[in-house]
Amino acid sequence: MISWIQRTFQQHFKWLFLILLGGVIVSFVFFTNASSGLGRAGQPKIPPRPYLDLDLSKAEDQRRLGSDGQLSVYLRYNPGREVPEAQLSQYALRRHATLHLANRVGLPQPNDTQLIEHIRTLRAFAGPDGKFEAKRYTDFIESLRTNPRLTEAEASRVIAEDARIAAYEKLLAGPGYVLPSDVNEILARRDTQWTLAIATVDGSAFAPRIDTSDIGLKPWFEANPRRYEISPRVTVAALRVAAVTQPDNVAFTEVELRAAYTANPTRYPASPAAPVKVDTATGEDQNAAAAFNAARPLVEADLRKQRAEKAALDKAADLAVQILERGIKPAALPGFLANQKNTTLIEVGPVAADSIPAELGGNASTKLATEALRLSADRPYSNPVAVPGGAAILVWRESIPARTPAFEEVRAKVTTDYLNSEKRRLFNDSAQKLRATIAAATASGQPFAAAVTAAATVSGFKVTVKTPAPFTISGEFPADVGYNALQVLNTLAKGKLSEFLPTGESAGELVYALDQKLPAIDTTSPAYASMRKDLAENLSQSSAMALVSEFVEAELAKSSPVVE
Repeated sequence: MISWIQRTFQQHFKWLFLILLGGVIVSFVFFTNASSGLGRAGQPKIPPRPYLDLDLSKAEDQRRLGSDGQLSVYLRYNPGREVPEAQLSQYALRRHATLHLANRVGLPQPNDTQLIEHIRTLRAFAGPDGKFEAKRYTDFIESLRTNPRLTEAEASRVIAEDARIAAYEKLLAGPGYVLPSDVNEILARRDTQWTLAIATVDGSAFAPRIDTSDIGLKPWFEANPRRYEISPRVTVAALRVAAVTQPDNVAFTEVELRAAYTANPTRYPASPAAPVKVDTATGEDQNAAAAFNAARPLVEADLRKQRAEKAALDKAADLAVQILERGIKPAALPGFLANQKNTTLIEVGPVAADSIPAELGGNASTKLATEALRLSADRPYSNPVAVPGGAAILVWRESIPARTPAFEEVRAKVTTDYLNSEKRRLFNDSAQKLRATIAAATASGQPFAAAVTAAATVSGFKVTVKTPAPFTISGEFPADVGYNALQVLNTLAKGKLSEFLPTGESAGELVYALDQKLPAIDTTSPAYASMRKDLAENLSQSSAMALVSEFVEAELAKSSPVVE
């Protein structure tokens, strides 16, 4: 790496260290797809899957691709949340392909000036105003000295590669071409001043008469059989291991207590806001320390409970190993458990994806349902799972397949669903008639508010009208302009009424454009030039990305498994 970077890499950056430790740098789609072969011991060796100069069947190449992509995403875009694995994998593949293409055309390595310019564009080092902050960069470099997962050399390589990638992307994208009409359209949409009237329709008192005889119910039931299908169930027993709370004389370190307290702000809320009172000897906030000390007994009790639950889960895991090693059948479990302390075998009953017995934690435990539904006569024991008061191993008793019940079995649910569906349909039909009446009245010259009042009187709905202050999309929205109103602006013009926009079971809105003032477009203004430049860059970058994506797909297709 160039000397300027190497010298700067002697600085520090602690917060990225925490981010990279907490993230799953190599949590990659390749590790879970069918071609990776991970977790498939005993099966035939996975054939090579070349991708440019890599082999995607090799763990080392997968790791390199994933870690480089993760770091590159962070440096270039600084995402505020974790990037989904599928998106990360596509980015990493495109990144490697772009670097390959840059090598193919002989794009030179960046010089010192170019590298500095690239670093100054990285969002990871930008402050709140979007501008480069040297301290963020030097802090990042300092963190690499103590980071066990990311070395200075690796970070230097990724930054230099990304500089070349950015240069190639710019070369591939070209200058970009935008028609004046495109710029005019965007500026007009952005700077048009709207004055809206919004009619809110309240149908909470809407109570149509609905026939609930079999004449309507049975056709509904027959048309929606999957609504009432009873899902597959597995009848299980549970080998329970009770959690034994640790005695009070078990001590916790101050670090453990502080970490648990800090990690659960809703569980251990601080005392009412008080001014910071710094202890000159320790430099700590005495009020914060007092809040921690008040919550300390609860924190200790929670930690004891957590340790007991973990110990129960560990013991359940040990029992599972013994059961498998000894080949103990479900019928022999009572004898096996006779000498095991704090263990019981109870019959629980049916477990379904949407119905978990309270003894196993109720419907809050989705993992448990997954474990239960995997059981069969050939796989009678589950993995250990956490349950209220400890842990358990589920034991298969019977598998009950899915079935469609008879109409009479679910008549009550069918009646409820049919009533709700019909009420929604009739409400929307009535709201559409209300809208048509208002549109006809305004088209004939009647003011919107008067048209709404007259139509609401006939329909029986409660309708209120509000007129927010004029606004533009590029400016600040009035507080009473909601998402619905903004969504329909592209379909409105002065004097036009939107379609009925449902906002709930029996509620909705109608948006009317009282006025629409189009801006004057000055093709010589700085705003026009800036918009043209931004639009051209976006379009050209999209085109470049599409070209690289096509290249990636073609390369992957060369080694994709053949489907018979």
